[in-house]
Amino acid sequence: MQINLDHNKKYLLACSYGPDSMALFSLLLKGNYNFAVAHINYGLRGEESEKETNDLALYCKEHNIAFFAKRVNGKKIKGNFQNEARKVRYEFFEEIIKEHDLDALLTAHHADDVIETYLMQQNSKRETFYYGIREEIVLNNSLVIRPLLNYYKNDLVFYCVEHKVPFAVDSSNLELTYTRNKIRHNLVKKMSVEQKDKLLLDIKGRNKDLKAMTNKLELLLENSTISITEFIKLNNREQQHLLYMLFHNKGIADKFSKGRNNQIKDVVLSDKNSAMIKVIDSYYLVKYEDKFSLININNYQPYKYIVETPETIKTPQFVAFFGKNNVFPNIPASEYPLTIATQGKNQKYKIKGYEKTINRLFIDMKMPRHYRLIWPVVTNKNGEVIYVPRYRANYIPKATDLFKIYIK
Repeated sequence: MQINLDHNKKYLLACSYGPDSMALFSLLLKGNYNFAVAHINYGLRGEESEKETNDLALYCKEHNIAFFAKRVNGKKIKGNFQNEARKVRYEFFEEIIKEHDLDALLTAHHADDVIETYLMQQNSKRETFYYGIREEIVLNNSLVIRPLLNYYKNDLVFYCVEHKVPFAVDSSNLELTYTRNKIRHNLVKKMSVEQKDKLLLDIKGRNKDLKAMTNKLELLLENSTISITEFIKLNNREQQHLLYMLFHNKGIADKFSKGRNNQIKDVVLSDKNSAMIKVIDSYYLVKYEDKFSLININNYQPYKYIVETPETIKTPQFVAFFGKNNVFPNIPASEYPLTIATQGKNQKYKIKGYEKTINRLFIDMKMPRHYRLIWPVVTNKNGEVIYVPRYRANYIPKATDLFKIYIK
């Protein structure tokens, strides 16, 4: 058994004192790698947990390896314990890596973990970009490397016994409270090596197909906006994965579900030309001009700016070229100070002898609903609306426009 890492790098080994991480510990020692050890004690097993921490500390001291331990009161962790404990763990690892200028985190995930994770993914039916476990990934701004994915759990236990590497078995891993433990004991442990080999080969093939599909769909996801015409051409599997990619681009991949997939498809594939509906938290689906996207409504809040004299104004929502030549309209100095703000309630604008509410004007312009939330309205010193920038489909400002509006 061997591992292949960079001898010029400095590593942090996440070590529980179980056979997996202790086998990796031993292999790092044998390979003369530069590494330190990090350990979390959640204190849930009393003396058993404390003994493992102390034994690991002693083993590190015997081999002159830097040891970092953190004790956490696991009984105070609320919600999904495994998820919350994982957050605590990786935040601790990140702190050590930053403070001691280490290059990567090493974890002792193995081939059985790959199979367990894959079966959990199949059980939950959640979307993903990868089946099983990647050999390398960035988590909490740190590179995580898993050098043991080609070995099974039994290989690592046998290695520890054969080479007299100390380890302890976490008794909580025998409980069937968690889904992973159920899958481990009821399915994975009952598989033969041949069955595991076959399943890993199948997982590899599925990842190849998934990557090809993702690469194809990335071409349709332009600035987190999707063409409805192109979306309709996709099969159900591709449509679902593309929507998952959209959620991922917005940083809310964990909020994607079959229900939200169906909700979005119902709106996108409906006869409505435009729509704006809440999907989750502050995120809304917007449908307009044969395309759709997700927006964060927090980026579309009301604003108000006062312009005292003709000058170029730059804000997070727009640039306005007051006082610049060759832009339309050229507002006379007698109208100042101006107010530039989002539309007010029942606000009206007189244009070509007719008076319209601003909202009616936006509708006549066929302006997408979310744009109406941030579109600037200019009023003069008397509070009269004197200008509203013209909206054009697939808005791109012209060089002669008074406003350059940032469309998100």
